[in-house]
Amino acid sequence: MNAPQWTEKISDNVLCNYFYVFFVIFAVFAAISLIGGVWIMASSKVSFGVLVGLVFNVLLSFGISATSALFLYLICERALKPTVSQMSQPRHM
Repeated sequence: MNAPQWTEKISDNVLCNYFYVFFVIFAVFAAISLIGGVWIMASSKVSFGVLVGLVFNVLLSFGISATSALFLYLICERALKPTVSQMSQPRHM
């Protein structure tokens, strides 16, 4: 199935910037999650069981945000920006 004609008019730079904006948003979420979790753990006096649950929640939130940020960055850098060697090679159709 071919892509619709109107999508061919969208440049790679526009798509890359779109994914880059979301990369920055997810990277900020990851940083807030990690820093906020460390601050909450350091400043609150809770039982060991609650602390284990909090650590799990912070690591899970940080891991999901960081992984999403990484993939959004890779989409832009690897998939949408052709390398110099790829540009010099002739296209086969």
